[in-house]
Amino acid sequence: MNNLRALIFDPDTCLQGPQNRQIENITLCPAASTEELTASVAAGTADLIMVDMELPQGVNWLTLVAELRKQKPGIPVILLTGKTPTEKDWMSAALASRLQVMQTPVSDSEMMYHITRLFPTVNQTAQTEVAPQPVEQLRNEHGRLDANLVSEMFDITMTDVAANVGISRQALGKTPDSLNIQSALHHFERVASNLFSLTGSEKGLKMWLHSSNKRFDKHTPLEIIKLGKVAMLADWADDARLGNPQ
Repeated sequence: MNNLRALIFDPDTCLQGPQNRQIENITLCPAASTEELTASVAAGTADLIMVDMELPQGVNWLTLVAELRKQKPGIPVILLTGKTPTEKDWMSAALASRLQVMQTPVSDSEMMYHITRLFPTVNQTAQTEVAPQPVEQLRNEHGRLDANLVSEMFDITMTDVAANVGISRQALGKTPDSLNIQSALHHFERVASNLFSLTGSEKGLKMWLHSSNKRFDKHTPLEIIKLGKVAMLADWADDARLGNPQ
């Protein structure tokens, strides 16, 4: 992995002593203000942003992240908080792409875990070890993933399935075998395959889907799916099977 440069705007010092941390392939660079942070992103000198959720009065982290992504679309962001995130914080973060919430204090290994979630190639070896097996219950007679079977297994509507694929329900019905749709449905198969392995049955998967989870601030995995975040659950399921930090 090439060295990543992470800019940190942390007025409340949630992340103690970032300049003293020695993390392989990561350079941590504190920013003194939102202006400096924005200018650095605009200049292309940052690969990753770490920003405190509790910003100075008048500054909202959602607005700041949106502004930074105008300068560099899709730049990964880690939100820092010294408190347990509220339901509003969690829901706002869940709706954003390439964004992680990191509660501090945090160890170097925990920080690296969040970074690998944003840069999958960092953890490419671990990902290839998962190799989830196809789930026959989700595939039709032609061996293709079937959105209707996904809907039934995960107790969600076809509209929910379409939202996770990123298209309308009508489009999902018109081209179900397209490469893009099959690739998106594979996230559901990853969840099912890993949970079958962890719980031993489809019943175990359904119990997990409907149970609150501390990893998701006591929301159920089903609620996360309804937010269109099945890909995030698939990553979590891979990690759970590998025994990586949660």
